[in-house]
Amino acid sequence: MALTMEAKPLRGGLARHSDVVTSVAFSPDGGTLVSGGWDGQIKLWDLRNGPTGMKLERVLRGVWDEVEAVAFSPDGSLVAGLGTGWDGEPFGAVTLWNREGGRGRRLLRTPGKVDAMAFSPDGLTLATAGGEGRTVTLWNAATGAERMRLPEHSAPVWSVEFSRDGTMLAAGSGVVPAMVDPAIEDRIGEVKIWDLTGAEPTPRVRLIGHEYGTAAVTFSPDGATVASGGFDRGVKLWDVARGVPRAEPEGHKGWVAALAFSPDGSLLATGSHDQTVRLWDAADGRCRAILRGHTGNVYSVAFSPDGRLLASGSLDGAVRLWDVDQSMGAGLDL
Repeated sequence: MALTMEAKPLRGGLARHSDVVTSVAFSPDGGTLVSGGWDGQIKLWDLRNGPTGMKLERVLRGVWDEVEAVAFSPDGSLVAGLGTGWDGEPFGAVTLWNREGGRGRRLLRTPGKVDAMAFSPDGLTLATAGGEGRTVTLWNAATGAERMRLPEHSAPVWSVEFSRDGTMLAAGSGVVPAMVDPAIEDRIGEVKIWDLTGAEPTPRVRLIGHEYGTAAVTFSPDGATVASGGFDRGVKLWDVARGVPRAEPEGHKGWVAALAFSPDGSLLATGSHDQTVRLWDAADGRCRAILRGHTGNVYSVAFSPDGRLLASGSLDGAVRLWDVDQSMGAGLDL
């Protein structure tokens, strides 16, 4: 049988916001961690002295109330923040900062709440989506001009991500269980994959299986697999070419709101409303470690570029760092 031991976060590898931490991301060189939260702040954490010497480097604020997502541009030169606000009506805004300093530049502002964003690998396109809409919007990442909209998703879209080679875009959609109206809405979640290789994006495959909805999606580094996390507490590893799940890891007891593959594609990290982070074998879906330390829902996870560290952000306002090898060492096969 498989015995999975519990792992604890690194001592000293802890940072805080005054409200929910919604998003974390490492810079491409691994020297900086960025986090964003409902306190409206984006914080840059210096990791050059090692993870246990994490030091606050800079605090960024945009014209918004809450931060929903943060990201580095693929070349690492820019920090992007996606925020939402209520200036009479809800809006979403993306602001860019040079990593080395200077004032922020608002890239775009759009009506309605926006929950997710992702850069294309070449850094030329930014995709956004929101839980109040059923459309993914593609923007010029330099000018903020709208390029096109990808419509006809089956439900509100909560998560978007490009494949590493830029040929595909995945969008996870569905209905939050507490908000579903069985008389008019489908309770089945969907991951819709768009083919970006032609003159115009075209739907490639629909991956259907989560009950209610898909809260998070991510591509494996080779693009052959898409992982999805659902409001049904489930995790699925989908074979993109065949459009079917090849593994369905089980164990979380709350919504699965965050996903990340390790850089070599061997591990999948998941964050859940059950307050845990789990590491799974990406080949067979076997649980390798349970990471405990958060005292609230986990909303974001990210691997460092070298795969040695995992960062997580939570409802408890904490950003935690985990040593991946140490955590894996706690998992034993008997």
